[in-house]
Amino acid sequence: MRGNLLLTQTGDVWGLYRIQTTSIPRQNEKETASYKRNWKQFFEELTDYKDFHLMMYPQEFRLGERLDDLKQDIAMDADDMAGYYLQETTNLLEQRLGKLTKSDFILGVRLKMENIKVDADLKDNMFSAFSRVTDTIVNLLGWEQDVSVSFFQQFDEAEDELSKLVAMVGGVRLTEEEMIYVNRYNFLRGIDHDVSEQSDDATPEGITNTVIDPTSSSSLKLNAEGDEGYISFLVVDEFHHNMAESELFYEAQSLPFSVEVDIKAQAENKSKTKMNVNLKKQQLRQSAREQNQVGDETDASVSASDYLIRGLQDEIKKDDVNMFNWVAVIIVDGETKKDCLQRAKLVKRHMKAAGITCRIPVADQLSLFYQFLPGKSLDITNRNWLQKTTQDGLAENFFGVYADVGSKVGFFIGWIDRFEKHKDLASAIGSSRDPIFFHPFLANQQVKGSKTRSPHVLITGDTGNGKSFLAKLLFIYISMMDVKSLYIDPKKELRKWIRKVMLSPQVKRDYPLFVEHLKKFHFTTLDAEDESNWGALDPIVFLPPMQAREMIETIFSQVYSFKGKDDIHTAFLKAVTEVLERKEQGEQVGSKHVVDILCKHDESMIRKAGEFLAEVTNDSIMKLCVHDGSQDALSLHQRISIVEIENLDLPEVTDSVESYTNAQMKSSAVMYALGKYCELFGQDKEERTAEFIDEAWMLTSNPTGRKVEKQMRRVGRSYKNALFFISQSTKDALREEESGNFGVAFAFDEPTERDDVLKWMNMEATEENIDMLEQMYQGQCLFKDYYGRTAKMSVECLFDEWAGAFETIEGTAVAQAEEKYL
Repeated sequence: MRGNLLLTQTGDVWGLYRIQTTSIPRQNEKETASYKRNWKQFFEELTDYKDFHLMMYPQEFRLGERLDDLKQDIAMDADDMAGYYLQETTNLLEQRLGKLTKSDFILGVRLKMENIKVDADLKDNMFSAFSRVTDTIVNLLGWEQDVSVSFFQQFDEAEDELSKLVAMVGGVRLTEEEMIYVNRYNFLRGIDHDVSEQSDDATPEGITNTVIDPTSSSSLKLNAEGDEGYISFLVVDEFHHNMAESELFYEAQSLPFSVEVDIKAQAENKSKTKMNVNLKKQQLRQSAREQNQVGDETDASVSASDYLIRGLQDEIKKDDVNMFNWVAVIIVDGETKKDCLQRAKLVKRHMKAAGITCRIPVADQLSLFYQFLPGKSLDITNRNWLQKTTQDGLAENFFGVYADVGSKVGFFIGWIDRFEKHKDLASAIGSSRDPIFFHPFLANQQVKGSKTRSPHVLITGDTGNGKSFLAKLLFIYISMMDVKSLYIDPKKELRKWIRKVMLSPQVKRDYPLFVEHLKKFHFTTLDAEDESNWGALDPIVFLPPMQAREMIETIFSQVYSFKGKDDIHTAFLKAVTEVLERKEQGEQVGSKHVVDILCKHDESMIRKAGEFLAEVTNDSIMKLCVHDGSQDALSLHQRISIVEIENLDLPEVTDSVESYTNAQMKSSAVMYALGKYCELFGQDKEERTAEFIDEAWMLTSNPTGRKVEKQMRRVGRSYKNALFFISQSTKDALREEESGNFGVAFAFDEPTERDDVLKWMNMEATEENIDMLEQMYQGQCLFKDYYGRTAKMSVECLFDEWAGAFETIEGTAVAQAEEKYL
């Protein structure tokens, strides 16, 4: 081996490449078809290379290493708690799934030899040497150095041409270290091993350091490094006639355990293809004539074959259609022979349900083992299980597609759901092997492959579908990070359930680290009936002058219309200017002083307007925004803050602004002031901040609120700030001119907006996708990540003590009885 090149004893040189995985929702028909067309074109280009190998093997996920890397973002005061729960994440996931893996895709291609000029000198002509002599003689002549350096240099130009071709499907060269492990893996299937140790210690000489015992039928026993395991090869015998949507590689990933899938393929010469097709056509017609001569009707299978042959003849007449011979295998492993064969039988049943017939060869396990080693060309003289298709058929296998969404390093938040229907959420979670991890601060870190620079997160969905549960799960995770976080909770739900958890004797006894962490949450309740809260959101107190002027006008506009009252409006603005100047001079002032100035104005009409504003703001929730400056505003320095609003009369999301009551208009004014506070909260460039805005639709129900919310989102693009926007409707947050402001989105079902949701989530608004949204259970949503990938997911919190703090609906005894009689 040298670099990504592999030299075989027959003198063939193969190049090996890793195909970067692509995540495509299966329901996206156009995107799926486009992907397959790209691979169809690629297989056309591979025709000249003749032999190639498609490999999908379960690569170790290295969960422990990923979570160790995440610890770099943990806050010092949460180090113990985070360390415990990150380790618990590893323990619980490995307990459920065993060793976590992800599908890795490798492409091997035999290089074209006809363009390579070989020096006539035997010492440099290693190709000739390998064709005629054994390894022993080569070693005796001391030519190892020539093999590893000078010999391979002859293939640099040919390999470079191939690598450019492979790049069209996202292929990159393997390193020599990766080459050694990929080859060594064939001899370690079913044997517990550490990938990093194998990569560090492995040498080309040690690749085959395994004892293979073929004496057991239907399986092979491998013994290496003091451990043993069993493997079994299943061959794919039959597909649908036209291979449409067979998607072998993707289908195998939905099994409840990891498997390996390999295809060895060889392009067929066109002249040979034409001859074989013509011969087959004659055979079919002869069969039909014989059946008709004895009075029988032509068999359906003969008619179907004749139809396919005629279609194939038409295809072959096109210059861009080629025929390929190929064999596909699915490889399973197990600690014991019984485990291995049970898995093999499960693969057969699973694939049969997908329209793919598999067999377990009893006596051919060893030959299949060697047939599917890298660098081995397909032996088409053995016609057992041989498939013959055009490049379209090969492309239908969906090579390189993996259900992947989220971050490579992050917190566990749930599971990808590959299936259309389940009995309930628990069964959806139990059938998945694809965990989802999420890091909330990667979007603006210029991560390779990211399609957004926005760290903001949108969480939408109808009431009761689980969006608040997800938001609170993310908030707990972020509270462990070195991030200053704020949660706006207009419903005052979080304190109730956190208090319930903290008072639980069992939680206090079994999870003391969690309880201690919850004690760090700083709750502030904006209750206008409590005098200590008056002025907590006074713009004069906590905003810079220019922003304070704008927000004061917005607040008072909610309860008083200045339209057509230019004199009053002018007097109001002058009063605001005067109060701000007094503040600059060091005087203790607040928004109430603006009203006082109007009440003392010389003109009667302006005095009356001031008296009206004084009455409106007196003894109401407006006291939170309009006060004399004698009390501090909300703190901007607490690391974990939860701001609640008591007695807030919020209108319904569907209510028009014209129908708002006076109390609702006052509540809207408070929400605008709170939004401005959130904007200021995230404007420190020296620290990372996160704000969760629950019931965020209140900020966007009219143009003024949208302006505040728009400015909040702009903060995140230039500062280290992430806004989590939690609302019932996507329309509250998404407008055509601002559609790129949310880098990540979680969309729970909203029956009236399914078309809009699918469009925003990069999915087609097909009948199938709309039905998928309708079939989702509480706790399921669509997730679109930084990379623009979308998947259906099932949200899960691994820790019961956390889940108790997120509940928004308390189950009744009758509800429990309802489930009793399922």
